[in-house]
Amino acid sequence: MERTSGKIKTMAAAAAAVVLVGLAIIIYGLTRDDLPRSIGGLGLTVIGLTALVLIVMRRWVTDTRQERALLAASQREAQAERARYFAAQAALENEQGRLNLDVAAARRALDVRLQAEREAMAKDFEAKRGDLIAETMEATFRMIHGDKLAAERAASGRLIQFPRQHPEPQPERARSREHGVVGP
Repeated sequence: MERTSGKIKTMAAAAAAVVLVGLAIIIYGLTRDDLPRSIGGLGLTVIGLTALVLIVMRRWVTDTRQERALLAASQREAQAERARYFAAQAALENEQGRLNLDVAAARRALDVRLQAEREAMAKDFEAKRGDLIAETMEATFRMIHGDKLAAERAASGRLIQFPRQHPEPQPERARSREHGVVGP
């Protein structure tokens, strides 16, 4: 740092000397009415002032290497995060596609199984239906030959009994004497 500071001071002194020489040449050219000499002095002055400005600015401008390194690290981290995100998204899409294929395969298997069960139930139903029809026909045949399905004879009419002209005496009911009520 000391060595750098010494170099900067030397460069600043040289730039200041160039500015002073340039100003001196401008003044000398103006007093002698020598235009080329005045323009040459102006050039030296501008060069010296530019050098001074660069030297001073170099002191004020900080070293950005550390910030650049942090920025580069942040950018690498962001790129890595972006790559992980895309990888996770691709994995998710692959998994979703695999699940969709699994569900479709399971659906097809269930459809095949359901169709087979329906056909088995239809065959079983037809077999039982035939057996039931045969049993019913046999029972009907036996009932016909056993005269259990013969037409019923006309039922004789019922005679309606009229009440007798003289009713039989019925025992009298006991009169209620509760709560002071006197019955007929």
